[in-house]
Amino acid sequence: MTVKNAIQLPSAGQSNRVGTTCKGGAIELYRHGSGRMPVLLIGGVHGDESEGFILAERFQNELRNGSVKLSADLSLFICPRLNPDGCAAIRRTNHRNVDLNRNLPTTDWSGEFQNVRYYPGVSAGSEIESEVTIALIENIKPHMIVSLHSYEHAMNNFNGPSEELARAMSARNGLPPKGDIGYPTPGSLGTYAGWERKIPTITLEILRDQDAETVWKTHHEALIAGFEFYLDG
Repeated sequence: MTVKNAIQLPSAGQSNRVGTTCKGGAIELYRHGSGRMPVLLIGGVHGDESEGFILAERFQNELRNGSVKLSADLSLFICPRLNPDGCAAIRRTNHRNVDLNRNLPTTDWSGEFQNVRYYPGVSAGSEIESEVTIALIENIKPHMIVSLHSYEHAMNNFNGPSEELARAMSARNGLPPKGDIGYPTPGSLGTYAGWERKIPTITLEILRDQDAETVWKTHHEALIAGFEFYLDG
C-alpha cells in the first residue's frame, strides 16, 4: 500500500485506517471534535515503550466515554499505535527492523548507525509508517503535535517553537522541559515537524516502567493543558 497523501481523515467521533504496514498491521486514526484548531497525538512509535501507546489509547477511550472533556474549539486526532507491528511484538523497531524515529526525511538524516536499535532504514522516509506520519501532518495541518515515548530520564522534550508549551505541560506533570534529549536524533519527528516545519512539537518522555495508572494520573491533565495551550494565542 502506498500512502503518500492518500488518506481519509475521520469525522468527529470516528476512526479510520490511514495505513497498512508491510505485515498487514492497521494504522488507525481517531478524531475527537471538529473545532477550529487541529492537534495531533501520536503513540507507539517505539513498540517497546508501551507507556506511550497505553496512555494514548486510554486518553482516546476516556474521550469516547465522556470522562475527559476538551474545548469545543479543538479537533484532536489520535494515532495511538503508529508502529502496530512493533507494539504487538513489544519491539522498538517496525517489522523491517527500522527505528521509525530515525527514518523521517530530515535534512540531518543519515544512513549511518552504531546500534541496530537505531537502524534508520535504507533511505529517508523508506517506511510505510513514515509515509503515514508525513501524510498526517500534511492533511491535518496540526497547530501542535505530542508524541508519546518513555525513557529513563523523563522529560517534556520540546522541538521547534514550543518551550512555553513544554513549561505549561510541566506545571501539570512535574517533568522538566528540555530542548535536548541528550544525544543526536537524526530523522526524528521532533526535527522533521518541530525544527524544520516550525510546528510546536513535544516528545513526552514518560518515566520508563511506570505503571499504567500512575502514567494516567501523572500525564492526562498535562495533555489537556498542552492541547488547549494555543487556543488563546
